[in-house]
Amino acid sequence: MITLSHAVETFLRGERRLNRVRLALVVLGVSLIVSAAVLTTPSLASAPRSPSKPSAEAAPAALQPRAYLPIISKHYGGQIAPNCRYGVSVSSQLQIDWLPDLGAGWYLNFGPNSYNGPSTVRFIPVLRVHQDKNGCQYLNTYSIAPSLKDNQLGSVIAAHPGALWLVGNEPDRGPNPENCLGQGQDDIYPEVYARAYHDTYTFIKAQDPTAQVAIAGLVEVTPGRLQYLDKVWQSYRETYGGNMPVDVWNMHLYILPEAMSDGHPNGIANVAVGTDVGLAMRESGGNPARCGQPGIYCFSDHDNIAVFASQVTAMRNWMKAHGQQNKPLILSEYSLLYPFEDYNDPVNPTTCYLQDEYGKCFTQQRVTEFLKKSFNYLETAADPNLGFPLDHNRLVQQWMWFSLNYQGAGYVSNLITNDLSSLSAVGEAFRTAVQAQPLAVNLFPEPVPALRAGYAPPTIGKGTVTLSALVRNNGNTATTTPTTVTFYADSAYQKPIGSAVIPAGLGGCMTSVASVTTTWTDLAVGRYPYWVYVDSDKKLAESDEDDNVTSGYVQIFPDRVWLPLVVY
Repeated sequence: MITLSHAVETFLRGERRLNRVRLALVVLGVSLIVSAAVLTTPSLASAPRSPSKPSAEAAPAALQPRAYLPIISKHYGGQIAPNCRYGVSVSSQLQIDWLPDLGAGWYLNFGPNSYNGPSTVRFIPVLRVHQDKNGCQYLNTYSIAPSLKDNQLGSVIAAHPGALWLVGNEPDRGPNPENCLGQGQDDIYPEVYARAYHDTYTFIKAQDPTAQVAIAGLVEVTPGRLQYLDKVWQSYRETYGGNMPVDVWNMHLYILPEAMSDGHPNGIANVAVGTDVGLAMRESGGNPARCGQPGIYCFSDHDNIAVFASQVTAMRNWMKAHGQQNKPLILSEYSLLYPFEDYNDPVNPTTCYLQDEYGKCFTQQRVTEFLKKSFNYLETAADPNLGFPLDHNRLVQQWMWFSLNYQGAGYVSNLITNDLSSLSAVGEAFRTAVQAQPLAVNLFPEPVPALRAGYAPPTIGKGTVTLSALVRNNGNTATTTPTTVTFYADSAYQKPIGSAVIPAGLGGCMTSVASVTTTWTDLAVGRYPYWVYVDSDKKLAESDEDDNVTSGYVQIFPDRVWLPLVVY
């Protein structure tokens, strides 16, 4: 991370006012582990005050004993039932209290240990992965926190059964160009990240088979970042002989140039570690005529919804090309990062600390409009050719706003005021948007294998098969009551094979899954159809009552055939 003094020196050498945007992002940093640098603005002289003139008639009042009660200034508009589509990042225990007021259904703090949050709001743990270094030299090893040991990460996993784990945070972002000793975000070459992911995924699943594991979100989805992802994917295949086992795909979405107009890394997003610098999205050089040209990200594009949507579709196209369309995609961090310091009118300023190519400032009003437009896009974006089929072809299953309150890059997007006493204008817009969405639960079984095989020993003549099914919730809120799943031997649902109960609390938005099983006994050699009926006792009110059943077949064979196992 560049030092504040160096950034200011560079700022003073800048040719144009627009250059302040790039330099301010260098000062503030894109990463969440920025240095604690305070930006100050020239203070306005206080208006002169007239000294109080004592009244000749007034006599001092006699002192009386008084009791002072605490003033509670926090504004509660009433709690909203959590909607799992919407999430918020937090940075302190005190901020947690605001989650029910905003209706957020999930949160993270960029670490593995939750604050004491509401039980109805899902915590998503994040594991931090870093490539080891010797000075500026990258080593071929990595470190992860907590470490992959039973008494470290193992203990955390035990405390969060069934959690969704994010393995890393922006591993593609290294240190700023002028400070190779610095730490950007997780700062790890793609080939090393592939190994770190494999080891972490394997450890988590061994500790908790019900856990879900997601890849780290990259800073943004650009050609360079997709090359980073390609390298991770290919390295994993070459090292382990198969595709990466990703339960949930993950992305961050910031519209940030990665290089200056001359192609050198710029200290904002930076060129992704281990990728071709020629792929980097460049700054405009202050020229609005370059906005919209290929390979250019203007500062005015920072809240461009068309560019925002193009990153989402680019990620979904990548997933489809790699056989991952039938997986959830979450957006675990986004907002506007460019700072705003008011120099006159906070609503319609004519001057401000940062301006885009068109002289516009990044005000709270601008952030609020972006929030509304992005929420509308994320709620409605669907495509049968790219989206997740089990979630009505939605492109994105969940999204997270950065941040509730953070005193670094992105503070203009904070949802609550710095004293944590009330919602900001952006926070009010967040709350209003969430409150406008009706809540619904919808459980359904994933398709079961078309055929399950069983074996009837000749000496017995009957076989036994274990039937299983995965159940998901593509509604936008969790279940509040237990749900019965019954396996039937007939399409009229009159011949039950066995039942299982899913406890209350199955999360929505397709990032939670429940596994149910039953045993089918006394099956003679032959073929048998079966049906899996979710909410078979019809006690759950769902948004769609017509997707609760799936079916398959069991084939009982008289003999077993043992094939050789070839290891190479």
